[in-house]
Amino acid sequence: MIEMNSFKDAVDKISNRFENSFLGKEAEKADVHSDDYDAPLAKEVNSAIKNKLDGLQREHDVEEELERQYPLEKGYSVISEAYLRNENGTIVKDTVTGEARRIDFVVAKDEKVVDSIEVTSKTADKTAQTAKELRIREAGGNYIRDYEGNLIEIPPEVHTRIERRD
Repeated sequence: MIEMNSFKDAVDKISNRFENSFLGKEAEKADVHSDDYDAPLAKEVNSAIKNKLDGLQREHDVEEELERQYPLEKGYSVISEAYLRNENGTIVKDTVTGEARRIDFVVAKDEKVVDSIEVTSKTADKTAQTAKELRIREAGGNYIRDYEGNLIEIPPEVHTRIERRD
């Protein structure tokens, strides 16, 4: 009778080959047993979460201000996260980035856009985003949909203003 324990598993042979390779020897030298090896990642994740929460708070504050400035009782509608669309209602994508553009807040009255607002931090660079929006507008992305699904035109004189907040 043959004893099975006298044979090495294929896995053992493969791992020995790795351990004896140049890469295996280099990996053995690497110090990966640090207690805080993932500390930079944890800081990055926490920072991203804080930025997201700060952004949501800024948007909430601006939305409340817009609703006071443009009351529903006077025929205004504050629309959030509105995609730029063409006259057929299709979302228009930027020819350079291939991306669409959502405006944080668009204010409409009498089926016309009267204000367009992008909310951001005091330090965020919006140059690329502004350029993308201009290209989309030039390509016919001059409409949005309201909450009832109606297509509303953005007049040429209405440009998205950047509202910077802490």
